[in-house]
Order: sequence, then C-alpha cells, then structure tokens
Amino acid sequence: MNPPRIAMPVRLSDGRADARIDVANRIFADVVTLVERAGGTPILIDTVDLAGIDAVVLPGGGDVDPARYGGEVIDALYDVNPAQDALDFGIAHAALAAGLPVLGVCRGLQVLNVVYGGTLAEDLPPTDVVHTVSGDGAQIVWAWHPVAVSPGSLLSSHTDAELQVASGHHQGIARLGDGLTASAVAADGLVEAFERAEDRVIAVQWHPEAEGTPAAHALAPFLTLMQLVAQRSH
Repeated sequence: MNPPRIAMPVRLSDGRADARIDVANRIFADVVTLVERAGGTPILIDTVDLAGIDAVVLPGGGDVDPARYGGEVIDALYDVNPAQDALDFGIAHAALAAGLPVLGVCRGLQVLNVVYGGTLAEDLPPTDVVHTVSGDGAQIVWAWHPVAVSPGSLLSSHTDAELQVASGHHQGIARLGDGLTASAVAADGLVEAFERAEDRVIAVQWHPEAEGTPAAHALAPFLTLMQLVAQRSH
C-alpha cells in the first residue's frame, strides 16, 4: 500500500526577501519532514484541486487578513498576504467538502477556526503565559510553555496529558469556531488545540517542528492525522 498523499499549500512570497520570510521557509521545510516521518508523502500544491490527495496539512505563516473574521487592521499585523489567504482558505474548504482529514499548525489552526466561523485576537494581551518572544528576525526564537491536553481527545491518544510546547504566535483564538472542541489549553485559558472528530479535523497552535521538541511530541499531531486517514479508508 502506498503512503498517504498529504497536500500542503506552498508558502507564497509577497515580493519581499527578508529574514522573517527565510525563517518561515525553514519552518515550512521542517513540517514537510514531520509529514514524512509520520509515514506520509508530502505533496506541495498551489491549487485547490485535491484529486488523489488523502489528507491536508495547513502550515504556519503570516497573519490572516482580519477582514475574513470581522477583525481590525492594527499595527501589530505582519505578512498579511491575500494570495496566501486565498490559497489556504480555498484548500481548507475543498478538503472539508471532500471529507479529507485536515491538520492545522499555528496559522493553519487560525485558518480553520475562521473557516468554522470563529474569530481571532489580532494581538494577544499580556498574560502569565508568554506566547511569543521577540527576536532579530533572522533567528527562530520560541517561547516554551505547558499546555494541558484534554483526556479522550484525538490528540491525547498519541501524547501526554501535559506538554511543553514551542510557541511563536502573537495572535490566537478569540471565539472558537462552530462545532469545534478545545483539545488543549494553556494556563491562561487560551485554546492551543482543537478538533472536530466528525469532520476529521485537528489543529494545534504550537510548533511541533521546533528544535528541542521531544520526537514523540513532535510527531503526535501528524500521527493523529495518519490515524484519521486510516479510519477514512476503511
């Protein structure tokens, strides 16, 4: 049996060539590697045509255009790219319409939350949990903090009840999308993962590909996706 074909929307340039985009490309490559380690064949796509695809991974990237969820344009927004939004949202809708399993990672979680009618906090207020750390733009700098994984969730079958996760997001979920269930939360109450089992959808806000993440924790979201692919094929 051939490995499942896992589609990932490519990361589109907005015409700039700076350190932040270089970092984003390195992160994307690390997610591709995790798909392979979980047993999938990554298929990078720039179209919403999902013929022959078994599942979709929506990876990280810049901020979602706040117009998509009724938000406000603020100075803290970065790398808003209408073409990237069009591709990622188009693929998300196509995957759901086809009944394909979907995993969202960081921005991918935010895209899926908006697809389900949820909203985002354009810039998270300070709390006792640090969700992002300022760097020089050329380095990947993570904020590490624990999340509690919900017992009985899809994710819980592949990971521990509490994880130390690598966080690098200044935005987050404000209102959870319709029909979504939180499957991991941070100590400040921010939803860090969600799922919708009937749609075979899971998403995590953290970066499992981050260097320093234990191998089992890094693979957990991707093994969960592969489990959903296997269930769909039966």
